[in-house]
Amino acid sequence: MGLIRAVFDASFRQSTARRKPAGPRWPLMLFHVDTGGCGGCGMELEALATGPYDMQGAGFSFVSAPQGADVLLITGALTYTMAPVLEAAWKAMPTPKGLICVGNCAIDGGIFSENYSLMGGVSRKVHINLRIAGCPPTPKDILDGLCSLFAQYSKASSAAQAEAGVSSSSTTSS
Repeated sequence: MGLIRAVFDASFRQSTARRKPAGPRWPLMLFHVDTGGCGGCGMELEALATGPYDMQGAGFSFVSAPQGADVLLITGALTYTMAPVLEAAWKAMPTPKGLICVGNCAIDGGIFSENYSLMGGVSRKVHINLRIAGCPPTPKDILDGLCSLFAQYSKASSAAQAEAGVSSSSTTSS
């Protein structure tokens, strides 16, 4: 088993640099809701969570209940049946909270048009904090998108400190 793990590590993790989170909380807890569609994005998320991508090292983890989540992560086109489930999950999350749409279906309906059972994507209904486009996006694309959240936080934090006149370096005078 050790030999298999060594081959696996050498093959897949060799070019992957470990990312350091810069956000206020680490790890950032994600609650996933698949609202419909083909399930391709859900499979890519599963590959991200269990594959060689070091999701936890990058600062992200999945939770099984929305009460412990920082971010609601949606995949699939929104169906009328899943709309109340999605709303209940959102209301159960503590504030501050965010919304991420993974895949074209979650963003704008993708290949699924609005009809008697589908509302399409959520972009016309709510504010989305992060859109990760693709049909489906690769696990690397998803991880890169998630890591961009920390970059956005760092820029916003730096701008807020600059406005307040706070310097990031400290000097002492004697």
